[in-house]
Amino acid sequence: MSVPYSTTASLGQGLETVTIDAIAYIADSVSGASKENRIISRTDANGDRADFMLRAGSDQIEVSYTLQRALAATVLPPVGTEFTHDYDRSGTASTLVVKDVTVARDKDEFDTFEMTAILVSYQA
Repeated sequence: MSVPYSTTASLGQGLETVTIDAIAYIADSVSGASKENRIISRTDANGDRADFMLRAGSDQIEVSYTLQRALAATVLPPVGTEFTHDYDRSGTASTLVVKDVTVARDKDEFDTFEMTAILVSYQA
């Protein structure tokens, strides 16, 4: 949830701070998997699934962020910018790159925006 309108320079309270390109953003929510798995199924003589196995997948992992601007004049993070963040609370920051930024103009959420980042290297 975003904060109500304020004329002060400092806007928000949130989960934690995410620093991208030396600019601090306040995280409202962060969601992403630490690794991507694929399911390999084995069938019986009738074609019904008899068993399955999990293997590491090769799809890129995307991490979704809902961020607040730390200040009223804070700019959006540029697409393609690499940053580090411990998004899954593993204890070590992983490297991510900004994929896209989506801004929704709404009277209740004037200070928040959605960002998708691609996981470059996972550090656990």
